[in-house]
Amino acid sequence: MKPEVAQRLCEARDLYALTKAVLTMCEPFGPVHAFRLIHNRAAARVACLIELESPKQQPALARALGAKQLNGVACLEIPVDKDFGGPRKVGALPPQNVYEARLAAS
Repeated sequence: MKPEVAQRLCEARDLYALTKAVLTMCEPFGPVHAFRLIHNRAAARVACLIELESPKQQPALARALGAKQLNGVACLEIPVDKDFGGPRKVGALPPQNVYEARLAAS
């Protein structure tokens, strides 16, 4: 994988952000036919498989990302932090009205 691609993708903190980043990089090459992310927590890596609608654009995508090709599919191995996709701390919001305050108190 190219260093600038790795840098951009490694910044993602969860699968949603990683999906958005990868699909944004694929846009110039046309519609995506198949897309798969597989998170390996033990290795702190995410495997990404991308297949475009146009098989002719597949090699160009692989070159642009610095991806390997496996049976015509672009394959990326993205290093992620150990806490990738982990739980986020969420705080409770204060009650908005008297009814909610009564429910919270009971």
